[in-house]
This record gives sequence, C-alpha cells and structure tokens, in this order.
Amino acid sequence: MHRTIETHTNNNFKTDYMPELKLKHIQYETNTWKRLLGFMQEENVHLKNRLSEVLKDKFDNNLLEEVEVFQASFIKEDELISFLRNEVAEIDGELLKDIFVDGKMNKGLEKKLVRLRKNLTIAEKRFDKMKLAFKNYLAQNI
Repeated sequence: MHRTIETHTNNNFKTDYMPELKLKHIQYETNTWKRLLGFMQEENVHLKNRLSEVLKDKFDNNLLEEVEVFQASFIKEDELISFLRNEVAEIDGELLKDIFVDGKMNKGLEKKLVRLRKNLTIAEKRFDKMKLAFKNYLAQNI
C-alpha cells in the first residue's frame, strides 16, 4: 500500500500523513524504552538480592570495601533508572499534546528525544558494564 502526502496551501487546511507516522514511531520508541528500563530495574533488584545473599554467607570482611562500592553503584542505578523513567513519562505526556506545527515536530520535543536516546544508550552500556564487573567480582571472590 502506498501512502501519499497531500498538502494544500490554504493556511487553515494541511493534510500530511508524515506526522502520524512519526508520532507512531515515537510511541513505539518510548514503549521500547519503558521495557528496557523495566528490565534494568528488575536486573538491579536481582543484583542487590545476590549481594545480600553473598553477605549472609561466610563472607570475607576484607572484601567489604569493594562490596560497598557495588552497593553504591546499585543505588545510583536505581536513581538513574527513576530519572530516565520520568523523562520518558514526560515525553509521553507531550505526545498527547499537539507536537506538530505545519507538519514539523516541536523543536523542544525533538531535542528531548535526541538527549534521551543518548542518555539511554549510555545508561544501558554503563549498566551492562557494572553488571559484568559484579559477576566477575563474585566469580573471583566467592
């Protein structure tokens, strides 16, 4: 099926299918981000539970300083995930508004999307790196 873009020069009437497609793409993207953040949150809970289990067993107190660093990292991840969830929710709220003017996306929203994409990519890489470091730490010290 081929969609055409129909534009009328009358200022009161402009039909443009592209904003609808762009809006659907952004909604799909924000839903993907929500799932990613939910997964990261669940994984972070799992890591904190694993840390708790390790501390309950016969634990070498000489390793306590390193464990505290991981615990602090897990807390920072919770804060970051919460912040990013709020950012995604803010964009979702803006999607309910009229985000397109003359077929072009609101510049403020466009900047937020670019920034959020970048921040989520960085957060995901950082989280994976922290998770791997913790697993390696456990493998070497438990």
